[in-house]
Amino acid sequence: MTTVLGILVISYAFIVFEAIVPGGILGIFGFIGLFIAAYFAYLEFGGWFAPALTFLGGGLGALILVFLEFKWLANSPLGNKLFLGKVVSGTSNKVQTDNDLVGQTGVTSTDLHPEGLVKIDAGEYDAFSEDGFLCKGTQVQVTGMDSFRIRVRSNS
Repeated sequence: MTTVLGILVISYAFIVFEAIVPGGILGIFGFIGLFIAAYFAYLEFGGWFAPALTFLGGGLGALILVFLEFKWLANSPLGNKLFLGKVVSGTSNKVQTDNDLVGQTGVTSTDLHPEGLVKIDAGEYDAFSEDGFLCKGTQVQVTGMDSFRIRVRSNS
């Protein structure tokens, strides 16, 4: 009996740590532990009733434990440190029509190899260099636009 209870406690520990260490492996180990506990209940008591009761009772305990983790841990000080709870506000590049930036000139804010940032007027844009590598501070001209970035060429 102590072996069965010990295995159940270890299985529950795996399930508790699954909430802290993501990936699913510890949860799977906890679930396998329920089968192992049922097997040892079969060896100790025989028949089908003790293993079934061990597995179903252990599974019910695991479900209650997971429910408590989601309810309590999410609102606890530890849960506030472990889980993301804030929304990042902001936007990506503002929506531009193809003709707004094409032909304008700017300066590279970062090295473009071949992607990086280009400053045009007051805005910074994701850019792709059609010339390959360009150093920071190079004068560029916008030649076109892709879905989420501008295409540039060196002015030199």
